[in-house]
Amino acid sequence: MTINTVNAFSNQELVIALMGKGGTGKTFTSLGLIQSLRKLDKAMIVADADTNRSLSRYLAGHYLGYGEEELKQLPQITLAEQDFYEFQQLDSERLYRDFYGTTFDIVKNFSVEPPDSFTQKYIKSLDEKLALMSVGTSALRKEELYSNRCSHATLNPLKAWLALSTNGIIVADCGGGEDVGRFGLPIGASVVVVVVEATPDSIAISEDIRAIDEELGIPVVYVLNKCLNQFPEVEAFEAEHQDSILGKIPFIPTIYGKNPLEVFDEIEPIFNPIIEKILSQKLSSPQQRWERVLRWQKRLQQQMEIKKSQSFTFVS
Repeated sequence: MTINTVNAFSNQELVIALMGKGGTGKTFTSLGLIQSLRKLDKAMIVADADTNRSLSRYLAGHYLGYGEEELKQLPQITLAEQDFYEFQQLDSERLYRDFYGTTFDIVKNFSVEPPDSFTQKYIKSLDEKLALMSVGTSALRKEELYSNRCSHATLNPLKAWLALSTNGIIVADCGGGEDVGRFGLPIGASVVVVVVEATPDSIAISEDIRAIDEELGIPVVYVLNKCLNQFPEVEAFEAEHQDSILGKIPFIPTIYGKNPLEVFDEIEPIFNPIIEKILSQKLSSPQQRWERVLRWQKRLQQQMEIKKSQSFTFVS
């Protein structure tokens, strides 16, 4: 990574959300990006937004020696609703959809470095410059497992936190598929990196993710992973999106199944150029990211009004 790139980034926030079909290598790519970003020597919080917790498992295992029992004790951002209301000084009866209509001059920003009181409560420090935030898993919480509440609602604190965080770097490993996009989880990201396995099925799902993110106004770029066989669909995808493809990761049998953090020397030359390309883009400010949230909320309200105005006729 060049000195010019480091200097150019010194006064900016960066929120990267990784999306893709399940099994494409989102977590592998997340870990590679995290290790490359550490060279910037800025505070970074890694948000494991996938209930499979693979990212948490790799990071906490590598840095803290954690096993499965210790993972269960990590703070869970999905349990942060009351603390979120208190931090934002909101009435506990207020709905999140109302909060997402609040202008930027009224909402309170979150901070990566130094962490604000809310952020500090829901992260686990891995070392001096790196911390982990996790959504946990509903399998550990019977009250959620048997709840009739939509599981997406538990991600509301994380969605707002991503959009309003400042003073550092955030890398969010989202759940697989396009579902988190429809819910709007990555709407506050500076950029969405869609990890695409070089197969027709993964290509098709990545196009769905792109369509959703572009509708939300989120910049989208791609990383091709496990490049081995070249299908016609993959060739067509590369031709169409050549300006948005940041890099290609080959299938590397020697590191398959290993913790990428422990073999990073082998993959570092692949990820450094990808980070260079991400940082070379114009990054949105927290205010611009929040304005994107406001546009999303306005459209959501418009759709709700349309549904209310529609009359349904049942034919016997």
